[in-house]
Amino acid sequence: MINIYDTANQLEEDLRKTDEFIALKGAYARLKQDPLAFTMFKKFQKRQVEFQKKQADGSLKDSDLEELKKLGEQVEKNPAIMELMTKEQQLAKLMDEVNQIMFKPINELYQD
Repeated sequence: MINIYDTANQLEEDLRKTDEFIALKGAYARLKQDPLAFTMFKKFQKRQVEFQKKQADGSLKDSDLEELKKLGEQVEKNPAIMELMTKEQQLAKLMDEVNQIMFKPINELYQD
C-alpha cells in the first residue's frame, strides 16, 4: 500500500528546488534588504488579511477598500515589491498546475 504522506513530503522537497521557488526566495531576500519597501510590503500583507476578514464577516466599509486601494497603488510603484509579486504569481501558476494533477482522479470520478 502506498503512503501518500511520503509522496507529499517528497513534493514539498521538490517544490523547494523549482526555479519558481528559488526565484521567489531570491526576490524576497532582495526585498528584505530594502527596509522601507519591506515595511510597506508587510503593511500591505496585514491590510489584505484584515480586508479579507472584514469581507468574510460582513463588516467591510468603503473606507477599508479605499485604504487598501491607496496602499496598493504605493506598492505598485515599488520595483522590489512588484518583482516579489511577479515571482509569487509564477509560483502560484505552478502550484495550480500541480493541484490540477493531484485532483485529476476526483475530477475524473465525477465526470459522466
